[in-house]
Amino acid sequence: MYLGCVSLWSLRKKGKQTEDITVKNKYQGASCFRQGFLTNLLNPKVAIFFLTFLPQFIQHDGNTFFQLFIMGMTYTVLTFLWFILYTYLINAIRTWMKKPSTERAIQGISGFVLLAFGIKLALEKRP
Repeated sequence: MYLGCVSLWSLRKKGKQTEDITVKNKYQGASCFRQGFLTNLLNPKVAIFFLTFLPQFIQHDGNTFFQLFIMGMTYTVLTFLWFILYTYLINAIRTWMKKPSTERAIQGISGFVLLAFGIKLALEKRP
């Protein structure tokens, strides 16, 4: 109940004062592309996926390397397209979430939910 009340009270205070608080990111100077590339390159799940899932689709009388190369390139292109779509979607959601009205609505809703959970817990009877 305390967390809900604090959330609602700070929402009331925030309406009176409009300060822009900037959060410092510890990776601010680092390249996001480099971080993502290294994370995906060093991820062992991709190698395990290729070694366990793809061999069942290879015809043994054909060129094995070429078949694996085509499947790998198909996977790479589809993953690249998915990440581009995902990036644009996350950016749109981020823009919407950064609006002051959205932030106030989320804080108000979470404050009421926390308060309701606290009241429900306080009124609950033990068996």
